[in-house]
Amino acid sequence: MDRSCAISASVGSALLVALLLTGCGDSDDGAPASPSSAASASTPPPASAAVTPSPGATPADYVPASLDGPAQNVPKPVMPELAKQESKEGAQAFLDYWSDAKWYAYQTGDTSYARQIISEHCEVCGEELEEIGHLYESEGWAIGGRESIFLHEDVLVPTADGAYKPVVTSNYEGVKVVDAGKVVLDEAPKNDPQDTFQIYLDFVDSRWVYITAAPLAGS
Repeated sequence: MDRSCAISASVGSALLVALLLTGCGDSDDGAPASPSSAASASTPPPASAAVTPSPGATPADYVPASLDGPAQNVPKPVMPELAKQESKEGAQAFLDYWSDAKWYAYQTGDTSYARQIISEHCEVCGEELEEIGHLYESEGWAIGGRESIFLHEDVLVPTADGAYKPVVTSNYEGVKVVDAGKVVLDEAPKNDPQDTFQIYLDFVDSRWVYITAAPLAGS
C-alpha cells in the first residue's frame, strides 16, 4: 500500500478518485484536466497576511462547512517560529502547521499554503491539492478533512541521505465531499494508535519541507 503524501492512505487516493469520477477536474473541452505536480517549496506566506489559525482560537464570524454550504471566514494558517527550528519540537510544530495548511485547503479551495511547504517531488500531494482546487472551482466543497500527525521519536536524527524519516501516527477526523448538491465522498474518521508509518522531511534553507509518507518496512 502506497501512503505517499496523502498521509492516511485512503484519504488522498479516495478523494482523487471521487473528484475525478464526478468531473470536478474536467477542463473546458470535456477532457479530464491533467493534475500538475506540486510547486517547489518556497517562502511561507508573510505573517501579516494571516490570522489566528483553527481550531485553537477562531474568529467570531467563522462558519464551519456543512451540507448546506462551504465554510465561511476560515482562519488562515500561521506558521509559528518554532516550526522553523531543526529539532524534534520544530518538526512537530511544522507537522501541526502542515495539518492546518491542508485543512485550510479542504475548507476553502486555497491550496497555496500547503503547496509552499511540500517538495516538488511529491506528485500525489500536488494532484490532491489540484483536485481540491477544481472541486471549489466547480462550486463544490468539503466538510472536515483535518488530519493531525504525531511524532513517535524521542530524538530526531537525519538519515545518511540527510533527510528525516520519523515514525508517526495520525488522527483523521474524516471528510465529506459535496458536489452538485450531493455527497460524493464520505470518509470515516480514523484514529488507530497502532497504525504507524513514516514521514519523510527535509530541512533546507532554515526551514522544513514535507517530502512524502510511506509504510514502515515489512508492514
